[in-house]
Amino acid sequence: MKRKIIISVVVILAFIALRNLKYVYGYCIFGKEVWDKMDFNFKVFLLNYSIIVIVFIITGLLFKKLPFEILGLKTDILKGMLFGFLFTIPMFIGYGYGAQFKTDITVERIHLDMVLAGFFEELFFRGFLFGILFYYAGWGFISAVFIPSIFFGIGHLYQAETLTEGLSVFLFTALGGAGFAWFYLTWRSLWMVVFLHGFMDLAWDMFSIQSNVTGNLNANIFRFATLGLVIYFSARKAKAMGTYSLKGKLWLNRETLQ
Repeated sequence: MKRKIIISVVVILAFIALRNLKYVYGYCIFGKEVWDKMDFNFKVFLLNYSIIVIVFIITGLLFKKLPFEILGLKTDILKGMLFGFLFTIPMFIGYGYGAQFKTDITVERIHLDMVLAGFFEELFFRGFLFGILFYYAGWGFISAVFIPSIFFGIGHLYQAETLTEGLSVFLFTALGGAGFAWFYLTWRSLWMVVFLHGFMDLAWDMFSIQSNVTGNLNANIFRFATLGLVIYFSARKAKAMGTYSLKGKLWLNRETLQ
């Protein structure tokens, strides 16, 4: 029990601290004036890669082993890439057809969607915070998913301009975060979730759907087609593996991996 409490405290405090890493760079390293003048994409690049490195270091020190297995990244990268792409085909085809397959996608945009959104966000929110709390600290699904889902929703509020938009963006992304946590549990690997997230963002940006994550009716038809495929095949996979039911793991998980 003491070990689980230590893991919980370290992971949560590290998560909160890393969420505020921009203030370390902005006030302690570069100075506010220099930081404010920096290119936005460079700041995102610097912050996200710094957090990725620190997450790996903290995880390695906390468990005294290579962090890839702990964070759900040990195996199935090619399988994860394949299924992540197959599930998002409805979005690529539907959005592409609506835009007459015209796109101004760039290498920078691919990097932002696949690495700084797909990989970073899933590693930080699902692999590090949710995954460690659920698999190693004994938290149940609901309790472990609550914190990352709340912060995941808050992290997308910049896309809203009104209170109503803010509420819809928050609820949409918070619930989406909970859904992606369940995908992680079902697939027993973070890679499918990473590529699913990345390809969904890429399809959205390739054909310039719109900036607000909640989308419009036409956009959501194809997005929910993708999510429907993921949910259907994830449910089948969970049933086949005997992990469909979360009974006894909703609030506490006594079947921890360590």
